[in-house]
Amino acid sequence: MADQKRLAFSIIQFLHSQLQGGSMSPDAQESLEVAIQCLETAFGVSMEDQSLAVSQTLPEIFEAVAGKELEHSRTNSEPVTPSEDDVAEAERLKTEGNDQMKAENFEAAVSFYGKAIELNPANAVYFCNRAAAYSKLGNYAGAVRDCERAIGIDPNYSKAYGRMG
Repeated sequence: MADQKRLAFSIIQFLHSQLQGGSMSPDAQESLEVAIQCLETAFGVSMEDQSLAVSQTLPEIFEAVAGKELEHSRTNSEPVTPSEDDVAEAERLKTEGNDQMKAENFEAAVSFYGKAIELNPANAVYFCNRAAAYSKLGNYAGAVRDCERAIGIDPNYSKAYGRMG
């Protein structure tokens, strides 16, 4: 419970800093004040509990973690060349995914495109097609992520830009 209180304290501290920034509308400020009160009540903490403070602020912790994730993705993004068999199987899976899209079986389409991506992660079309299936399922965050991946693979792939919009 001590760690939960420390986390709640850090969140409250962050929300207070946002209030002091002064760039929020009165409605947004009121919402933050309510959020602070709710967290203080739920976790039994307040800004006076300085013993719960940690050495870094929440934004500093987030920045450190986000930076490590970005660095990790750069170091682990060595291109892997799929075998001819994997390329052929990935194309077959993509076709099956396309068939599932036509049948409006979007969850199955996501699965087939995902399997194609596992075999050949350097093909932007697979990501873009899966984005279409995600979009049909209402998973817009997944669709945007896949469009971004497609664009990362092929910055000239206009369909991915259009689909992301």
